[in-house]
Amino acid sequence: MKKILILVLLLCVSISCTDNFEEINTNKNQPTLAQPKTLLPNIIFNLANENVSNAFDFGDIVAQYGGNYEYNQLDVYNWGADGRFWDNYKWLNDINDIRKQAVASDNKNYEAVSLILESYVISVITDSYGNVPYSEASRGEEGILKPIYDSQEQIYTKIFENLTKANSIIQTASPVEGDILFNGSMLKWKKFCNSLHIRLLMRVSNKMAVNTKLNDIVSNPATYPLFESNTDNADYKYSGIFPNISPMSNGINRLYGYNIVMPSTHLVNTLINNSDPRLKEWIDPITGTTNQKGVQPGLPLDQIGEPTKYSRRTEDYFYTKTKITSLFMTYSELNFLLAEASQRNIISTGTAQGYYNIAVQASFTQWNVTMPANYLTVIAPYSPTNDVLYTQKWLALYHTGVEAWFDWKRTGKPSFIQAGPGAKNNGKVPRRIMYPSIEQSINAENNTAAMQKIGGDNINVKVWWDNF
Repeated sequence: MKKILILVLLLCVSISCTDNFEEINTNKNQPTLAQPKTLLPNIIFNLANENVSNAFDFGDIVAQYGGNYEYNQLDVYNWGADGRFWDNYKWLNDINDIRKQAVASDNKNYEAVSLILESYVISVITDSYGNVPYSEASRGEEGILKPIYDSQEQIYTKIFENLTKANSIIQTASPVEGDILFNGSMLKWKKFCNSLHIRLLMRVSNKMAVNTKLNDIVSNPATYPLFESNTDNADYKYSGIFPNISPMSNGINRLYGYNIVMPSTHLVNTLINNSDPRLKEWIDPITGTTNQKGVQPGLPLDQIGEPTKYSRRTEDYFYTKTKITSLFMTYSELNFLLAEASQRNIISTGTAQGYYNIAVQASFTQWNVTMPANYLTVIAPYSPTNDVLYTQKWLALYHTGVEAWFDWKRTGKPSFIQAGPGAKNNGKVPRRIMYPSIEQSINAENNTAAMQKIGGDNINVKVWWDNF
């Protein structure tokens, strides 16, 4: 009888120990998945760093704000396989994780933030390469390890769906945690969403009918709020305390790495000719002088000479750790887009000159520089018959990622952006970058199919919306 009782007790203990085993052994205070509030700051910070690095290196060169005095393969278009923007897929994975958790918990604001960030990131990737993985990207957990490449038209159609949805589901009264871009303000996320929507609608305006949607956004500010001042800019401000320092700043970078790119003749001469005080803000004179001189874009190395005979980027931006800001999109850019849309009769709200004047003033204000009183009336007045709108926009896009290159690909302006005398690309400015070599090895079938569809993996192939 005693043995029977012992056996019964052992069975009871065994059953009670295994029943609800997972619940008992799960630490509810330590979830297995990183939460959106934990993922979001890491995503924003790393996207900001990627944006600054590409702005001060690739963006400066390809948009001809500057030129390298060493290692100038970028300048002369001696390009090969390039993964610089492909690296952003790793952040798309985390953005996708935020959305999955947001949908599961019915958190509309985190879902909206993920849709906005995804739209921004995939637009940069596809505008750099052309057709890229999107519908099957970030789906490794589902066993999709070799994603197909979507056409740009398909990608942009989905981007516009996502931005429309994000705007509609945002609850402005409820902040989100972990937001180091807008400090939790969902109204600012909504403004960024719609301002980005305008940027990307204008991007494809030569390939898709965008008039209805653009007019709908611009004429309904209550439904589609937009940037209203520089305080709404989508820009990440570094604290200046390690490790929250830009990748170009002292403490992370070296002065040599900061100054290897010198200001171009385009940038220096345009500012000088316009008596533009942004010259002093952005560019230091030749060492030991008060003279300013830029380097001609695309010179062969043996014609550049010593860097000491050229101006330099203002070194205060290197030494003062809070001066470099990661610029995703600005109030100034928005108004330049609206000025162009008005000039082309795409929108019926406002005037091209009115938007242009706001855009130019906003750029000066953004850089804490006082605009000369006669700048908009005598120095650079609006005109629909010359390059002034696009030249001023080019100045205003300084260090806004690689946006100036994308804009040139779409418009062909400013017209002074041309291949330099050392160019190795048959005298052509590149229209895209080549797919990274790793993709040619691990996803060869889909990569080859994409190459065939776009007309070959070379830097002169135009992306879908590139129409000039």
